[in-house]
Amino acid sequence: MSDVIGGLRLVDPARLDPQTQTQLDRVRSAADTLASLVDHALFAAAGESPMAHDPGPVSLEDWLDNLSDRWGGQAAERNRTFRVQRIGRLPKSLNVPPVALTRVVGNLVGNALRHVPDGDVEVIVSGEASHGLIISVRDQGPGFPTEVLEGKEHSGIGATAGSGLGLKIAQNLSAAFGAVLTLDNIETGACATLRMGPERLGDSVPEAGVAAMPDLSGLQILVAEDNLTNQTILRHMLDAMHAEATFVADGRAALGELTEKVYDIALLDIEMPELSGLEVMEAVRAMGGDLAAMPLVAITAYVLRDNREAIYAAGADGIIGKPVASTEDLGRAVLRHVGNGPPEPAPDVLLSEGSVLDHRQMDQLLRAAGTDGRQELLQRLSEDLTTTLHLLDQAMERQDHSELRAQTHILIAVSGAVGADRLCRMSEALNIAAKRRMTDRYGSLFAPLRSDLLALMEEVARRGDGPLTPG
Repeated sequence: MSDVIGGLRLVDPARLDPQTQTQLDRVRSAADTLASLVDHALFAAAGESPMAHDPGPVSLEDWLDNLSDRWGGQAAERNRTFRVQRIGRLPKSLNVPPVALTRVVGNLVGNALRHVPDGDVEVIVSGEASHGLIISVRDQGPGFPTEVLEGKEHSGIGATAGSGLGLKIAQNLSAAFGAVLTLDNIETGACATLRMGPERLGDSVPEAGVAAMPDLSGLQILVAEDNLTNQTILRHMLDAMHAEATFVADGRAALGELTEKVYDIALLDIEMPELSGLEVMEAVRAMGGDLAAMPLVAITAYVLRDNREAIYAAGADGIIGKPVASTEDLGRAVLRHVGNGPPEPAPDVLLSEGSVLDHRQMDQLLRAAGTDGRQELLQRLSEDLTTTLHLLDQAMERQDHSELRAQTHILIAVSGAVGADRLCRMSEALNIAAKRRMTDRYGSLFAPLRSDLLALMEEVARRGDGPLTPG
């Protein structure tokens, strides 16, 4: 998927005729959606919450443009018309997971194009900021079957097209991000309506859509990547931000470069010939001195929880997922790790993202431990978290940067393993601040981290019927 998306990004639309540009936009939109769906499937298969990695917000206008690009071409191939109609003073953004929203509406539009032989398909978007938003998908077919409207159970994995299985999934996804999906038959055909309350609407375009291009002038960056397409993509991105980048194609060459020349940061692929990215990180961290302290960032498609734990354990300061979302995102990540940008995200943003614990992940962990190992696992978790809290408190009191880094590294791994993703992200933010010795940021980062850590300790104690640790 990285190769497909990367290759599409390297095509210069200015050299194409308008019709080819339209088709390229459609393919790009579909490829981005497919990559996101693959990520969601992997997160779900690993027992992680896909929406925690896809929180939004999403620019409504950009999303509607992508919707038109994706489905307009498919409708034209069937000699049909697909259009998007906007009514009212629509919000600028939606506080919903972009991929989940795309899956729901895409399911409805796709059903209309597949199961209705002729007639137009229309998406009507209407609403006001104070009343919420309505997205209606209408077709000119015979309408939904009675059993689908009545919500009767589908027949499971073997359900056929038109059985309502896809619609049931769409309804469940809608409910997961706080929306309601209803189905009706109207005089002209079928109408599926997605309703979102005013709390899901935003009055500003998401920051990523308007951010200025980061300036990486003067930064010496080593990029270790064996895939030529990915090398080309990263080279274009870094050149656009005026970075001085050196590229190598295997881990042994990367290690040689790092020992012979001073770099500000190294971006390391994980799967490489000769030496893996993990082996390069471990070797660099073991060398001591200034080299051991340099920022090392994994740039990889391996972003599941187990992968993240292994990457951080090897000595990474951060992870950039493939395919890289944008030049701006890459630039901000580089600046954050070399110390020329704020340690994002801010504490208030972190606290607004998700809950203290993904209980399903904790349940899966305990089931895997079995009846005999459950109590032992909870006891060890309790001991590790108690020790980490004690050492973090001491490190904060002494402003001990090294100890803060050591304990937040442990907390990143432990919180990630049990499903405390918000605590994991706050630990990553404090770890970066400690590396950069930004003592003025410690208090605002540590206070919410400590609160979530205590809440996790209480949950572990409750499950083990043990004593609560005083705060």
